[in-house]
Amino acid sequence: MNPPRVALAGFYGRGNFGDDLAAVLFGLFLKRIRVPVRVYKLCASLSGEFGLEAARTADELLDDAHLLVWGGGGLLVPWADRTYGRLYPGVAEEYDSLIGAALRRGVPLSALSVGGTGAYPSPLTPRYKQRLLESATYVSVRNPQDLALLARHRVAGDYFPDVVWQTATQFPAERTRSDRRRIGIDVYPSNLLRQKALHLAAWLQLIVWKRRDCEFVLLDTTNARVKAYRGLGVLVRGRNARTYQFHDLRQDLQVLASLDLMVTTRLHAWMACVGYGVPAISLAGEKKTTLLLENLRMEDACFGRGRSGRFLRLMLSKDRLERFLRDFPFPDVARLRAESDGHFRRLSELLETLGRRVPPWPGKCR
Repeated sequence: MNPPRVALAGFYGRGNFGDDLAAVLFGLFLKRIRVPVRVYKLCASLSGEFGLEAARTADELLDDAHLLVWGGGGLLVPWADRTYGRLYPGVAEEYDSLIGAALRRGVPLSALSVGGTGAYPSPLTPRYKQRLLESATYVSVRNPQDLALLARHRVAGDYFPDVVWQTATQFPAERTRSDRRRIGIDVYPSNLLRQKALHLAAWLQLIVWKRRDCEFVLLDTTNARVKAYRGLGVLVRGRNARTYQFHDLRQDLQVLASLDLMVTTRLHAWMACVGYGVPAISLAGEKKTTLLLENLRMEDACFGRGRSGRFLRLMLSKDRLERFLRDFPFPDVARLRAESDGHFRRLSELLETLGRRVPPWPGKCR
């Protein structure tokens, strides 16, 4: 009997670093256990490089599929319909149609390594999120607080750390050193504007000017093949500053690993850096990011509105910054990485329940 075919979906192909990285991690795992997989709308550069079959339509994705897996991302993060529609026109309707097509075909649904904010309205919006949650046979979550949402909907599930903790194992990168501290700034004017924190752009410009002993990389982790550069480099200038936009996963991860410090508003950029042993600061992070740092008891690395002045003083003082880097409270990354294998293990078990031949679970992801 042939192995089951997996339809892998998520917020893929839209330039988001964390979501596309999760797609690659799940896709490579399925390849390792010799299970055929199609990935919904993953961009050609990633699908081609890693030998993953990409599907452009729901029908193509679901053709001969035995299981639809939503892999990674903020599936459980609630958004106001109007805000989501303005930021991502037509996307909510597209995913709602995809889920409806799977239900009509009788394809079982599951979600793995998904997360929220720890607080949930009822129903979860946009509608496709609630519909997937209600239809899923199993969900594994990346925050322990998300288990309460599963219990409310009587969905079987487990908590394991985010699958993105697997990044440094799957994509080893050499830590390089330079004569000057290399600081990555992954901050977006649009995010600062939405959070009424645009003054931070002026502060970061001041830091670049004052800290001429440092090299600054003004990052945009959005895939350049999907969207043009939108990082802080559109506002901040300096002879000691350069821009870099993600465009090639292996090279992008090497850039992250080369940093001495990362300052980011993003969840998975923070996680990937810490996984490589790079100290990382969350600046004006969203609730899903602050929730992660609270769970890791790393609030000192989180600089929200109430601590932005401390961030400025830290960055302007060479001595303070050196102490911060020296004493950075890294979490137990080895443990997080080992426990995040649980998402892969549950996926393997889900495939076995389909009553079809699946190669034995290989143990830890390598």
